Amino acid sequence: MKTRLLAVTAALLILGCSAPKETVPAAPVELFVPGLTLRPVAVSLAKGATQSFQVEINYPEGSRYLRQPVSWVIMEPEGGTITLAGLYTAPATAGTFHVRVTREDFPEIGATATVTVK
Repeated sequence: MKTRLLAVTAALLILGCSAPKETVPAAPVELFVPGLTLRPVAVSLAKGATQSFQVEINYPEGSRYLRQPVSWVIMEPEGGTITLAGLYTAPATAGTFHVRVTREDFPEIGATATVTVK
């Protein structure tokens, strides 16, 4: 009985090892690296003038957003205003101001533009 069990086990091992198998190696999983590009990064404006800033971000594969997940802020008090769409309005006073955009989904990712108001 023991010999017969060993013979059957050996036959199964031989069949299992010698049967051709077509396997496709798994594709390597690429890690998502969030990015953000702001344009323009420097601009000179007259007092009260407007400037549209554009931001491009990449998205994780399969992600869908209703709007671009970014936040805009003027770094200096009295440095003008900016809309959710990135439309900046210069203040009525001259100076150098900074417009900052950050990703809401990856808050450590951001960029800053310098605005010189004359």
